[in-house]
Amino acid sequence: MNKSENQLIAARYAKSLLELNTEGGLDSAGVYRNLENIKAILKSSNELCEALCNPVISAADKEAVIDAVFEKDTDILIRNFLKLLVKKNRFDLIFDIIKLYNNLLDKINNISKIEVISAIELDDNFREKIKNRLSEILKKEIIINYNTDESLIAGLVYKMGDDVFDTSLKGKMEKFKNAILK
Repeated sequence: MNKSENQLIAARYAKSLLELNTEGGLDSAGVYRNLENIKAILKSSNELCEALCNPVISAADKEAVIDAVFEKDTDILIRNFLKLLVKKNRFDLIFDIIKLYNNLLDKINNISKIEVISAIELDDNFREKIKNRLSEILKKEIIINYNTDESLIAGLVYKMGDDVFDTSLKGKMEKFKNAILK
């Protein structure tokens, strides 16, 4: 299967997870916490992730592993969802499903996640101004992840999904260079 087919399948599973919020009696914050916990455990153990994706291991054995590993901190509905992924041989899509679920949840809650990259560390006052301005422009709640990159020289780079808005001096110099070379 190609990547776009996998993304479509992962999107269907993410939507079904979202339905657990309303029909299954789970709140979105609880599902989010469960999924973040699952993601952290899986990322910390490549062996576990490989075992749950391995077609040679029986579904029953994988389900037993899911119960053993996730019983304490994971809601039964989410564990059953993981077991469904195992039965359908879709556990390899778990990280995509979690990402798409979080994207759907953000869309429903009118939240935009933005990465802001600056040449220097920004103080709290400036960060608050950026957040307020972006929230005003986008008319959404904004969650910002701040990073620094000294190569920018000055200015900021904003990344929201696949969109990049580059106001850095480095970016302007590259545009100028490309214009001269044409």
